Amino acid sequence: MLALTGLPEDNNALDNALTMADHVQAHLTVVGTVRMMIPAVGDWGVAPDAASIQLIHAEIQAMADAEAARLRERLEGESVPSEVRMIETTSFDIQRECALQARHADLVMMTADNGSRAEGAVVHALFNAILLESGRPVMVVPPNHRLRMPIKHVVVAWLPTREASRALHDAMPFLKAAESVDVLEIEPAGPDARRDHGPQSGEDVAAHLARHGIKVNVVVQPQQDDTVSNALLHHCEQSGAQLLVAGGYGHSRLREWMIGGTTRELLQLAQLPVLFSH
Repeated sequence: MLALTGLPEDNNALDNALTMADHVQAHLTVVGTVRMMIPAVGDWGVAPDAASIQLIHAEIQAMADAEAARLRERLEGESVPSEVRMIETTSFDIQRECALQARHADLVMMTADNGSRAEGAVVHALFNAILLESGRPVMVVPPNHRLRMPIKHVVVAWLPTREASRALHDAMPFLKAAESVDVLEIEPAGPDARRDHGPQSGEDVAAHLARHGIKVNVVVQPQQDDTVSNALLHHCEQSGAQLLVAGGYGHSRLREWMIGGTTRELLQLAQLPVLFSH
């Protein structure tokens, strides 16, 4: 499934979704959301009449129909079986409607943050809803990135948490198809650094993946003075990774929104596709 944000970067995301769907012989569902706005009561307490509301809804519907027609025309010449769904709702939580659609897909793709504060907020809201409410993995693709299939080198950001374990499992088709896989552990720095999950977590993951026929290279790096996200992305760049796999929102969304966090930073900074799971 491709989740549309309504931003120009959706066009690149669609190209990447077609590349992915064609390679794995999948069906592609393109999903957009349309909020049928209900005008507020005016300053004098006068509500808009039914005819005015109907006219506004007709204009919104016409724009949605035009966009759906454009997308169907774009998809018509492709070999990938596809459909376009424009979901209408009067709810302010339109992202949740997209998350409900995602529950019927194996994988959700969408564009990443383009660096704009206003447009980035749109991307984050949709990403949060799908990741946390759909139960499906979300692959986020940078605005100017083009997928090259097959994906030959994958980096798994490993920490023995529920979210990372979920991401590892969801990424299995990519890991099995890859030529090489790095399981990357970033060791926290400072006196509070602890290994609460056992001293051989990376080795245990490697053994687990080896039983699935996946060759793994375990990499342990100190965090030092850098952020976890920068350390992950630096290794991806140095190793020539084509995909990063990571658990999403190990901390609360409020904490990540207020003071930052790895998920939020990867969504903003990654120059390669990232597969998130929660």
